[in-house]
Amino acid sequence: MQDSGTTPLQSPGFLGTLTTVHFVIIAILAVLAIIGILYGMKLSRERRAATRELEEAGHLERTGDAPSEPVAPPAPTQVEPVAPVLQEPVAQGMPEPVTTPLEQSVVPPEPPVVAAEPARAPFVETAAPVVPPTPAGTDLTRLKGLGPKVAAMLVEQGIPDIATLARLQPGEADAVAARLGAFAPRMAKDRWVEQARYLAAGDIAGFEAVFGKL
Repeated sequence: MQDSGTTPLQSPGFLGTLTTVHFVIIAILAVLAIIGILYGMKLSRERRAATRELEEAGHLERTGDAPSEPVAPPAPTQVEPVAPVLQEPVAQGMPEPVTTPLEQSVVPPEPPVVAAEPARAPFVETAAPVVPPTPAGTDLTRLKGLGPKVAAMLVEQGIPDIATLARLQPGEADAVAARLGAFAPRMAKDRWVEQARYLAAGDIAGFEAVFGKL
């Protein structure tokens, strides 16, 4: 039988286990402390190296090379006495003059500005185009596209009527057209010689079948 006076905490096995745990904890703390010291030394060396590089590059002034000059204390400022300002006595019993509304200057109202009407452009009556009269004794204006002006030009060239125009040969027709100025292309385009031949022969039906209603 075990001794009833010995507790489990006082047993040798428990005490040995507790001591081992203590040593392990102490060892872990010591290792952590050593790691912290080494890391702090490493940071200190890196900081000193960075400071040295900045000093060599001219970004920082080196400290400890020359003693700092003593700063002179500021000189005491002298306060000049301010002379008292004497206020002039204000005369009492003198009321200020009151200006009545009638005495105030009346500014006449400005006359309304009337905008001037814009000047109207003078009306210019455009003349109707002058249509030259049809030469007397000619029937050339019966042809499609041939007006009084061209008819007068043909009369001046010795072609007074449709019958004369119908007898023109191709070479003669080209020569007449060349003397018509801006109307020269119309001779061939409107086929005046061919129209004249239909009308000179009295073939109204053939004319209208080719050139339209007369």
